[in-house]
Amino acid sequence: MIQKRLESIRKKLLDLREARLQEIRRQNADAAALIDEGVADTADQGLTDSLKDYLHLLGDAGREEILEIDEALERLRDGSYGRCEACGKTIDIARLEILPFTRRCLTCRQEAEKEAKTKAGPGKGLL
Repeated sequence: MIQKRLESIRKKLLDLREARLQEIRRQNADAAALIDEGVADTADQGLTDSLKDYLHLLGDAGREEILEIDEALERLRDGSYGRCEACGKTIDIARLEILPFTRRCLTCRQEAEKEAKTKAGPGKGLL
């Protein structure tokens, strides 16, 4: 039963990876189109520059997620998948099915978020 669920997670990771790659390709094409189009005035140029920056940031986030997915696939291959990197306990399979590239159990994730909020100060936290 667990092996079937892990295979399902592996397939989900591969599907997520492909979806992110497609998004990055589309964003790169959109950015290239903005560059090729040119702009009529400085106001349009400012908007175009902002859109290019935004598309670049989205691409960075997508690439980061692809790296996380690749690392999860490697953990599946080497047998370390599903172990919390913070406490070493087994991560609940339901959590892995929802967020297949997670590295921490829910308890450790919540503790890390709480610590980050404390360090950031009032009104701040994880983005």
